[in-house]
Amino acid sequence: TWIASALGFLSTVLIARRLGPEAVGTLCFGFGLAGGMAAALLPGFAQAHTKRVAEGLDLGRCVSTMGVLQLVLHSAMAALVIAASPWWPLVIPEGVPPEVVLFLLIAQVLSNFAAILTGAFLGRQWALEYVSVLVASKVLRFAATVAVLIWVPDVRWVAMAYLVEGAAELALGAYVLYGRRGVALCPPDRDTFRSYWTHARPLLVTNPIGMFQDSIDRVLVARWAGLAAAGYYQVARALWEVLGTLNAYPFQMLFTRLSQLFASRRPGEDAEARRVFASLVDKLLFIGVPVAFGLWALREPAIMLLYGDRFLPAAAPLMIFVIAALVQSALNPYHYVIYALDEHARFIPVVLVRFVLYLAAMVATVPLWAGTGAALVRLLLVLFPAWVYVRWTRELVGIGFQRRTLMYAAGFGVLVVVNEGTRASLHALGVSFPLSLLAAMVVALAAYSGLLLSAHPGAVDNLKYSRDLLSPRRFAAFLKADLS
Repeated sequence: TWIASALGFLSTVLIARRLGPEAVGTLCFGFGLAGGMAAALLPGFAQAHTKRVAEGLDLGRCVSTMGVLQLVLHSAMAALVIAASPWWPLVIPEGVPPEVVLFLLIAQVLSNFAAILTGAFLGRQWALEYVSVLVASKVLRFAATVAVLIWVPDVRWVAMAYLVEGAAELALGAYVLYGRRGVALCPPDRDTFRSYWTHARPLLVTNPIGMFQDSIDRVLVARWAGLAAAGYYQVARALWEVLGTLNAYPFQMLFTRLSQLFASRRPGEDAEARRVFASLVDKLLFIGVPVAFGLWALREPAIMLLYGDRFLPAAAPLMIFVIAALVQSALNPYHYVIYALDEHARFIPVVLVRFVLYLAAMVATVPLWAGTGAALVRLLLVLFPAWVYVRWTRELVGIGFQRRTLMYAAGFGVLVVVNEGTRASLHALGVSFPLSLLAAMVVALAAYSGLLLSAHPGAVDNLKYSRDLLSPRRFAAFLKADLS
């Protein structure tokens, strides 16, 4: 997944280098509008699909059930999009080709159908199959993007390259499921539909709002601050999303594993769930804090090296996004406990209040601070109201707030304060920028390491775990075992 994310990130770098901030802003608007339309029209059955597969329902019947649901939902979406076509010029700002929005919307549809298959892989915890499809489709889209940038450097053709990824993901997923795993489809039945509906019903409210919030920020920045500002914001989001890959797939596998454990709710399973949860949060923060600090400390050189001087305004929203990513590592796992327990109807009143707060905050901040304001609103959404989720998980299954989170938060504070203070002092003494940057990072990491080793008894074990993650020998052994 890191390889797949790197390919997607590199595509953004090449597009920015070749076509400039306005083209990136155009794609940013297209992604936001396509995602917002999908959020408004498609309720969230994908999570119900992964959960029911994880709980052991017949895989062929689950895939066919989800396929029927998606066909119905996408048919309704297509009818509404066509009916709304006369109003498109009122929504799409000047300078954004309508073809960009259309291509990205079709790519979103293809990805939604592919998620029927990849969601099944996640539910069965077929990690190798999942990442193989993910990486192969990203490679094909990257190749198509490079070809476009070389021969026909036009943002419309760049948007069309995303169709390649969605189509490849769908075709390769079908090959793995039917060809390699030999899964046969079974007709959907009433019980399976009912089980999907039971889990998805609260998501009919919460998922569209969440997806809308995840997409509309790019639209609002483009409309209220201009395409160039949207381009800077998209660059900051792209770097944040790379950092977010540390969280995304562990979160998904946590949901799958907890769904298995909570299916019977025996005392032993609850104890194992608490152990898995504590281990995940600890390891994510152990790895995530130094990685986030590296992006924070190197924000300006990274943007200049990857995108060029024109994109330096992206540094301000990027700093906010780095903090938001760390907060997500600490707090979002509590959401997945509630989802795995089928208690997510509790989210509905909270999500509605958050949505009102989100709109008010965006209106207040984006016209003043453009992408930086939108990033601040993103951080606000992660924090509000996290304490409620922690209280629920403690009451439902005994998973309370992980106190080591405070230690990691203090550690990140030490890293930032020592780094910025040391760099400013060395710069005032006339030390060159590269040398002061490197020296400040070394001093900050030394201070953080001392704090971590003195306050965390398991720090050495976590260090060995992290080393094993990057060991080519261990990774090759994992692949060999999974392939066999």
